[in-house]
Amino acid sequence: MVKKCLLLFLAFLVLMLGGCANSSGSSAGKIIPPPNQTSPLGGKWTVIQELDKNGNTGETTLQWEGSSVQFTAGAVAFGGHVWDNLSYKIKRVNAADYLMTKYIPFSDVSIPETQEVDVITVYAASNFLGEFMKIDDANMISFVQNKGLLLKKVSDQADGLLGTADRNVQDLNQDSNEGTSGVLLGLRIPSGSGYIYRTIWVAADHHQLHPVLAAEQIFFPRTSGFWQLRVQDISAGGKTGNLLTARNVETKTPEMKKEKDGTEAQEGTEPAVRIIHYIGNDYIATEKDHDGVRQLQVLPVDKLSSATEIKVSDLMGDKGLSAYLYAREHAAEALSDKGVRLIDRDDSGENFGLVRKNGHWFLVGRINHQSGGEIAQTDFDLKIIPPSNLIFYDTLVLSWHHIKDRVPDAMDAFTSPNKDIALVKTKNKLMIYPIGSEQLAENPLGEIDLQEGAAVIMAEWATGSYVDSWEKSFLSFGAQALPSSSVRIR
Repeated sequence: MVKKCLLLFLAFLVLMLGGCANSSGSSAGKIIPPPNQTSPLGGKWTVIQELDKNGNTGETTLQWEGSSVQFTAGAVAFGGHVWDNLSYKIKRVNAADYLMTKYIPFSDVSIPETQEVDVITVYAASNFLGEFMKIDDANMISFVQNKGLLLKKVSDQADGLLGTADRNVQDLNQDSNEGTSGVLLGLRIPSGSGYIYRTIWVAADHHQLHPVLAAEQIFFPRTSGFWQLRVQDISAGGKTGNLLTARNVETKTPEMKKEKDGTEAQEGTEPAVRIIHYIGNDYIATEKDHDGVRQLQVLPVDKLSSATEIKVSDLMGDKGLSAYLYAREHAAEALSDKGVRLIDRDDSGENFGLVRKNGHWFLVGRINHQSGGEIAQTDFDLKIIPPSNLIFYDTLVLSWHHIKDRVPDAMDAFTSPNKDIALVKTKNKLMIYPIGSEQLAENPLGEIDLQEGAAVIMAEWATGSYVDSWEKSFLSFGAQALPSSSVRIR
């Protein structure tokens, strides 16, 4: 949904200049200041292709193929537009580690796995423009969110007319890429023996916080508009569970939603307890507890029926299934050595989901088994980058180590595509920080009290003019400002 929050002009800008990308984290090396009065990217570059998470050519490739990006010592130009007053930061990183953080498969880049490369961050008037990883002097990748543009150098000199291009255009800083960000956060909150779900809205305009809004249930964006995900307790045959339903908020009831859009709930199925771990635009990841057997599930929002679960191969193809089965086999062998009896084989690759660690979502598989006569489960890492159709934006623009240095009790963190605010979650607080010079500010803009045990299961970002639009939509949904007793503005 983030990509819907960029105007066409700004989308073009971000694609050309590698907008929202993760910082390299632990793979980053020494920062090297470039020589004065020179550009480490100087010359004229042509877009060869667009890479996506799975190494395939994206649908927009034909739009950008053949487009050029040009650098001189003090300016960058593309499409007849110019940004000047440039500055650069260069860091030396391991190519394989860095590409992994950028959601680009290393196998798509023809360089040795152990090779170190330069990553150049470009700023215009101190505002972030993009990151570029130089493969060699003639080839580099421009990163944008979880995509990359492969560029090839065609000339050591930029065109002579670069400095005279039309500057009377909408500036980068006026709408989407600086100053205004908002995020819809989905929360899972312990309540009795189960959970309740809430949505909160946090927005800031040039580091000035808007009122923090909240509503019951989950309010989330999709390409068809804003939707509501409801979790309702049910009982049948002496058993209890819960029912998941999703509807476009423009419809009045789930039944009307089903008739109009074909959405189903878990009707006609035996009650089971479902715990939501993640909500995206089109899929949710849950944990289903049926008679003590807790299995992971990924379900499509448009068909919340437990009878038909998403398989690994549905999202990641045969290669993804092979990787899943390989990882599962090794985890099962380790359990067998301990005398553990497996409950199921899961050759189809359905028992998988998402966990949140150190500011990112990670894919995991699960093995259900019996140990000492008790039903138990063991999770294993898939070591597969979550595909873009499952998670579109999962960028942490700051090093997790830096976040922990600033907030030692940090348990999770989220950063805006504009790189202007960060949300840092602790055990019982959500702290909102401004970002400046690629680091958290010394003091937060505000703090929100959270119940201990609350978990963030959704983070959907809006930027620029979409912040106001989303805020008004959330208010019309019934959101209310949180009381001052639970929000402290600094």
